Formats: sequence, C-alpha cells, structure tokens
Amino acid sequence: MRMLQSRNPAMGAFGQEGRFGDAQIAKSESNTMTIGGTISATSILLAIVAVVGIFTWQQMVSGGTMTKFVWPMLIGGFVLGIIISFAIYAKPKSARVLGPVHAVFQGVFVGALSYIIPMQFLGNAADPAASNSMQTLILQAVIATFGVAGAMLAGYASGLLRVGPFIQKMIITATLGLVFYTMMLFILQMVGVGIWNGFADTGMMGIGFTGFCVALASLFLLLDFQFIEKNVEAGAPKYMEWVGAWALMVTLVWLYIEILRLLSKLQARD
Repeated sequence: MRMLQSRNPAMGAFGQEGRFGDAQIAKSESNTMTIGGTISATSILLAIVAVVGIFTWQQMVSGGTMTKFVWPMLIGGFVLGIIISFAIYAKPKSARVLGPVHAVFQGVFVGALSYIIPMQFLGNAADPAASNSMQTLILQAVIATFGVAGAMLAGYASGLLRVGPFIQKMIITATLGLVFYTMMLFILQMVGVGIWNGFADTGMMGIGFTGFCVALASLFLLLDFQFIEKNVEAGAPKYMEWVGAWALMVTLVWLYIEILRLLSKLQARD
C-alpha cells in the first residue's frame, strides 16, 4: 500500500516505505490502526498531562519544594523527552509504554511553564491580582488551544485545509530555524552574550514572533491529522495509534505553551 510521509518531527520517521514490514497489512481490523483507537490513546495521554500539570502548577503556586527545582525539572524533563522521542523513533511499538511516560514529563513541563510564563510577564503570584490574572490566562490558553485544534480539525475534515509537499518543506524549514534560534539563545545566555529574545520581548516584534510560533504549531496539527488519516487508510498496525496520539500530544502541548505566552505578553501591555 502507498505510505505517505508526515513532516511532523514527532511523526516523520514513521511514514517511510516498508517501515511496518509484514505487519503493514493486518489480517483483521482489530490489529489495524483506527481513528477511534487513536482518539482513545490521545485522551489517555492528555489526561496524564493534565493531572501531572495541575499538580505541578499547584506545587509551584503554593511555594512547595518543587519550586526550588523548577529549572532543573524543566531542563531534565526536556532532555528526557528528547531521549524518549528518539526511543519511539527507533522502536514505534514502544509508544504504548513510552508515550504515557513522556506524558508525565510533558505534564511537569506544562505545569512549570504555566507558572513561569505568567510570572515572567505579570509579576509575583503572591499578589492576589497577579494570581487571579495567572489563573485566568491559563484557562483562556487551555480553551484557545482546544479551540484552535477543533478549528484545524474541522478545516482538515472538510478539505479546506490541506498541506502539500511545498508547504510541508516550508514548515520544516521554519521549525528547524526556530529550534536553532532557541538553542543559540540558550547557549549565548549561558556564556553571558545577550541577543534579542523573542520569547521575552513584549514589544510588537516579540508579539509577532510568538504569534508566528502559534501559527507554526497550529500548522503541525494538520500534519498530525494527515499522518493519522493516511496510516489508517494504509492499514498500519495497531501500535501506530499510540505513535499518532503521542505526536498529537507533543503538538498540543507546544501550541498551549505558545498561546499562554502570547496571552501573557498581551496582558502585560495593557
């Protein structure tokens, strides 16, 4: 069967010809990837992210022990997430186990950043006004994330939003550029060299930069949907439901963080 290759970094490795071997064509529907199965797996992963994220955020707000280790947790969770991603890349069957493990790290990541990002732009969480604004922004970011995801899904399902090879290459190029910029920003700050920080800038350029990140994350949702649809049509094995769910989780977390950053910047300018 014809296999289509997704350009999502979390999925791109799984669309290669012959990737599934003899399991590509399953003997019964119960052994093949389905939309319903992917939705169920995605729901499980997002539930883990939500529970861990809420717990982490509450610990941060209450000034618990975790607050002292917020940056080691963020960096450690990010590194472990990359390691898990490579493990799933090497062995897609492991996504059923490693996906939930990654969801735990993503939950810590989301919870910590849900505290850090509003604090960065709105001030001390001990201030009742700042605390209320923080909670409002988080709720707005969650609603906006699922709103954008729903709109992109509706557009994809209706055929209005499709991503061709040229656009896929543009998305990948932009993403690689963003990753390179982020790495250079981190490394240069470590050695005391200051450059423009689009993540922290609340001016028009900074807001435009974050808006670009939101748009890029939104476009990746289309690639996720395309990957899932084509692999379902190709009769991919059942474990690929967890690969699709895992990649959707990664994209939705990215989208949420960028929307929260954008809302925080806009609030800080008021």
